[in-house]
Amino acid sequence: MWSRFPRRRCTTRSSADMAARIPLVLLACGSFNPITNQHMRLFELARDHMHLTGQYQVVGGIVSPVGDGYGKQGLVTAKHRVAMAKMALQSSDWVSVDDWESQQPDWTETAITMRYHHGRIAKQYQHRIEALNNPPWESALCTPQLKLLCGADFLASFRVPGLWSDEHVEEVAGRFGLVCVSRGGQQPDRAVHESDLLSRHSANVFLVREWVRNETSATEVRRALRRGLSVKYLLPDDVIDYIRAHGLYTHDSELKNKGAKLRPLTKQGLLDLFLTAVRHSVAGNQISATLTFTGLKESHLTFKMPADYNGYWKMTVNDNFEEYLKGLDVNIAIRKIAVLLSPDKDVTQNGNHFVIKTLSTFKNYNMDFEIGKEFEEDLSGIDDRKCMTTVSWDGDKLVCVQKGEKEGRGWTHWIEGDELHLELRVEGVVAKQVFKKTS
Repeated sequence: MWSRFPRRRCTTRSSADMAARIPLVLLACGSFNPITNQHMRLFELARDHMHLTGQYQVVGGIVSPVGDGYGKQGLVTAKHRVAMAKMALQSSDWVSVDDWESQQPDWTETAITMRYHHGRIAKQYQHRIEALNNPPWESALCTPQLKLLCGADFLASFRVPGLWSDEHVEEVAGRFGLVCVSRGGQQPDRAVHESDLLSRHSANVFLVREWVRNETSATEVRRALRRGLSVKYLLPDDVIDYIRAHGLYTHDSELKNKGAKLRPLTKQGLLDLFLTAVRHSVAGNQISATLTFTGLKESHLTFKMPADYNGYWKMTVNDNFEEYLKGLDVNIAIRKIAVLLSPDKDVTQNGNHFVIKTLSTFKNYNMDFEIGKEFEEDLSGIDDRKCMTTVSWDGDKLVCVQKGEKEGRGWTHWIEGDELHLELRVEGVVAKQVFKKTS
């Protein structure tokens, strides 16, 4: 996946200035239906701009096509979109195609895709540093940042009701950052100005001006293809040949998903319906709700609630925990003690209010939180730092983001049968713990 990234050490650049720059990877998410020359041109424009800031050295780019579950009209299957993207980029020595997002069983939020790639990149570079005997200056300089590359129209999507959660906008713009290339009559600076969240992180939103105008639109390309018109010089020749060979982008294929709502909207819509319930009764892990809609008669719906985490759980697996503690700068004496322990989890769940107690013979730690509400977490007794922490639902999973001194810090809890799984993350290091329910 990362074989195209430069293999040289950061300090082998001819310029001392480049040696001190922050390594940066650009990630573009989207339909790529199909990938066009303009899509690829965004990477070149963004790289030039970020180099001209004097702060960054772009070391790689990733194209991540969306999964089939996105539900967009005319979206051909992911296997074709990934194959076309790989053909289009085969001449690039720094941009590659990744199919992880496209292979997920459901549509994946951009923030989650960015977490995945950030972890993968950090782990790869850590392995490279270790292979170089891990000099401390190398470790400091060579852990790349990840930023989302997009067109100006993407910023407008932040204002579409129900498409983005505030937590994900905060994470994408604040934790990672955006590199936005102007397109057509879009005004990206206005989109930033009109959004309180984006304005708060405007220093992390880079606006790129495209002076050589190119208005190539994948929508217009598909229209031309199904009408039998030429798209030469809009798409790479290999991509055009692939489309013809597989009979893609016809009148019939454009009807796929017609009338269907985009998956991000339906996913959020279920939550909106839940929040408009005027009478409800809780039974087990389901809510039976009577909903009232303007101009319509009452409707009765049953919602399946997220998983029930209540119970007492005993540890059965503790994998890579010492490396995780090392990533938190926990001293070696404490690490050696911690890996010998088998702590229990005592979880109390009342709606969206959780109390998770981690109990051991050495130290206990209590975490008390409301889903979706950021709070200051005091991690005294663990690594003695403080984080601004938010825990959110991702389906039946609990996903925690701990913003603070350490990059990529957080965890994910989920349940499989009578087992409680926990993935702990910090700066690309991942530890895995499993607990078995006893009551």
